[in-house]
Amino acid sequence: MVTLPIAAIATLVSARTVVDSFGVSGYALFSLAATLPALLPVGDFGAGAAIVEAVARCNGGEQELLRRTVTSAARTLMYAGGFVAAFGIVPALFDAWTPLLGRAAAPGTEASVAVAFVLFGCCLPLTLGRSLLTALNRTHLGVLVQAAGSAFTLALVMGAAAAHASIVAFVASGFLAQCSVGIVCLWWAGRILSMPLLNLVVGSVRSRRAGTRIRHLAVPMAVINAGSVCAYSTDRLVLSHVSDSATVAAYSSGAQLFAPAASLVGVAGLPLWTLFAQQRASLEQPSRRDLVRLTVYFAVGGLIIGLGLIVLGPTTSSWIMHDRIHASTGLMAAFAILMFVQAAYYPVSMWLTDPAGLRFQAVRVCLMAVVNLALSIPLARLIGAPGPVIGSVVAFTLAVFLPSLRKSLFRT
Repeated sequence: MVTLPIAAIATLVSARTVVDSFGVSGYALFSLAATLPALLPVGDFGAGAAIVEAVARCNGGEQELLRRTVTSAARTLMYAGGFVAAFGIVPALFDAWTPLLGRAAAPGTEASVAVAFVLFGCCLPLTLGRSLLTALNRTHLGVLVQAAGSAFTLALVMGAAAAHASIVAFVASGFLAQCSVGIVCLWWAGRILSMPLLNLVVGSVRSRRAGTRIRHLAVPMAVINAGSVCAYSTDRLVLSHVSDSATVAAYSSGAQLFAPAASLVGVAGLPLWTLFAQQRASLEQPSRRDLVRLTVYFAVGGLIIGLGLIVLGPTTSSWIMHDRIHASTGLMAAFAILMFVQAAYYPVSMWLTDPAGLRFQAVRVCLMAVVNLALSIPLARLIGAPGPVIGSVVAFTLAVFLPSLRKSLFRT
């Protein structure tokens, strides 16, 4: 909660700076290019799940299991990062991104998207730092570093604006900051563990150190990440094809407010993952009464944050867009409902982080992605920017939240 204003202000001022420099159409390209790499179903390939489990199983100074897990995870993410970079560069060489982005495309599209994919690929292995801090019950350190990263992003954006740089520099700013955050988190986690994590991650590809089996956790977690990406990150792409750049910009301005609020809820829920993993490792079963209590707490928190989005969202988004584009109350209300159901789901999702629970979630999230896309396209045509968000609410509630809540309360 302390760092949320820092992230929110940095995000909003950055968005306004982009609008100042390139107008609404430029902001539409900026927001789409900056989020486009997340459409690839990679995430961290479930490495975070394996690391949390490995730390929970480590006793005292026993670190070999963790070393092997980090090596396997980093090696996988290194290869994935190379694939992501190539996925961005090759179409850009043939000017293929401009037609793919539809009405949101503008001058500088090919270079912006290529740079975004390359830097996103570089960030992938560095995400292990935050996973390690979470597993070590040091989530607050990751939050502090992330807040500093938000401020660094703003500094880079302001510097690009002062230098009258191209849109490519603005797109690159956020990814460069994320790479810096990952490096600091790896260094910090390495200090806590007395382990050269940076060297371990960077040298994982050429290292002869044997890895360990992480597939049973990593595969379902990777599917969950991929399904979530397909469900949520396609909204801008859908709008760019069925609507105009102004609608994409309106959606993006609302999403700029939703994102830091959602990250607050996510950070609050992450320590539960470590807690439940430690309890499972010690053969101590978590209490269902505690799960119900936590679900109520998170639901109330999500409701309060959602009301804040409805009250403050339209005015703030108008300020970002210089009153040229407005995020309607309906759009912010849709985001508020999505915030509520996602917040209520966090304790349940952290409870279901054993292999069986992750497999169950993976199936449900894949179903959600299909339903969400099927709903988002017609709803976007019918009501514009709020359409994909409403599709997400319906799909998430019916396909993921309610079945997972039932399973967690009545599983044996």
